[in-house]
Amino acid sequence: MQPDIEIYVLSCPTDNIISWLSQKFTLLEQTHPSSLCTKMKLEFDGHTIPVTILEQASGKRFTSIWFDSSNTPWQDDTLCAKDAYSNLNCEVRCNYQSWEEEGEQDLDQWWKINSFGEGPFIWT
Repeated sequence: MQPDIEIYVLSCPTDNIISWLSQKFTLLEQTHPSSLCTKMKLEFDGHTIPVTILEQASGKRFTSIWFDSSNTPWQDDTLCAKDAYSNLNCEVRCNYQSWEEEGEQDLDQWWKINSFGEGPFIWT
């Protein structure tokens, strides 16, 4: 289980993201600290999960969705990305491997899911 989950969606309206999250979680609170940032507190299985949706997180076209909790319905970023793609119908990217403080990992290695399929790639 990862300590948190983060995915990036391509050209996906924030309202669509919020709608997807509202189907999976109970919405406890929603704020807008800035025009590009939405913060939410969601509940899942008795746990409160802070979520940050940040538009233009990677270039102008990607939106980051960060779940600051290990208590999500997904065991890792890739499973979250697959669920997001099937519900949002937009390209989704995430880290190929979960981040570890120690160990050898390729920080440029990512997982991409789109209408052409899914698989690892280098995000430069």
